[in-house]
Amino acid sequence: METQSPQNEEPDLLDLLVTLAENWKLLILGPLAAGLIASSVGLSIPKTYESSASVRVERPGSSFTAPMAASLAMSADVLHQIAPVAGLDEGLTAEKIYKKLSRRITVSIGRQDKLLNITTQASSPETAQKLNQALLDTIFPLSKPRGLEKQQLGLQLDSEKKRLQESLKLEQDTAAYLASGKGVNEATSRLYGELLTANSNRQKAILDIERQLEGLDGNDIVQMPTLPEQSIKPRISLLATGAAVVTAFVLLIFVFIRKALLATQKLTPEKAEKIARIREAMHW
Repeated sequence: METQSPQNEEPDLLDLLVTLAENWKLLILGPLAAGLIASSVGLSIPKTYESSASVRVERPGSSFTAPMAASLAMSADVLHQIAPVAGLDEGLTAEKIYKKLSRRITVSIGRQDKLLNITTQASSPETAQKLNQALLDTIFPLSKPRGLEKQQLGLQLDSEKKRLQESLKLEQDTAAYLASGKGVNEATSRLYGELLTANSNRQKAILDIERQLEGLDGNDIVQMPTLPEQSIKPRISLLATGAAVVTAFVLLIFVFIRKALLATQKLTPEKAEKIARIREAMHW
């Protein structure tokens, strides 16, 4: 078997360079034209803007969690309430509203901070921001405890307030006793310090219960709904680059296939017959 010498390989490489040189206008101007056309198409596509917000949902002792808030945010009832802000017709069914808004609203939960992150998309920056704010305003009232939980928290709050009043009175009496200097000892001083700490903790507990009864509000918002300045869709540069790359690849294949077909005229009759059979089978 004869081995192919470098002299036989060199013409093949030269043929490749000749083919590229003969078609350089097509291979360069074609992708450029495709990129320009794609850019023009991208400019005609409606723009999409995205607004984002973050809310601290979970609190110590509260049964309302971030997954519950995320589930409420994407529920059909909530989406139906904010449909007018999104510019959707109120005559649409709940199912159609859910399908449309579920593609424009994304809700996620931070792995570390457990924050509820909400992103909304719309055709204008103002609409995207308003849609995000409307979603927050709709979720906040739903975070308030209801039914038995609300009743239990109310009883716990009344009990803590009553105990706080009694403890504050004892604290005042102890402070007056220490101020008089009569029979002051280490036990009395220690009692006064413990009363101060206990009353401070009880006041904090009362505030926590009140916050649970009030539900979420503006104080829980870590990041207010943003007003986007630039659109996220369409990405004209990415669209133009992709069109140019695809066009260049297709044209390159076209050039080499055409070169191969033209080279068949120099083949032996046997090989030419085989290529003819291939063309016939592929309906070329």
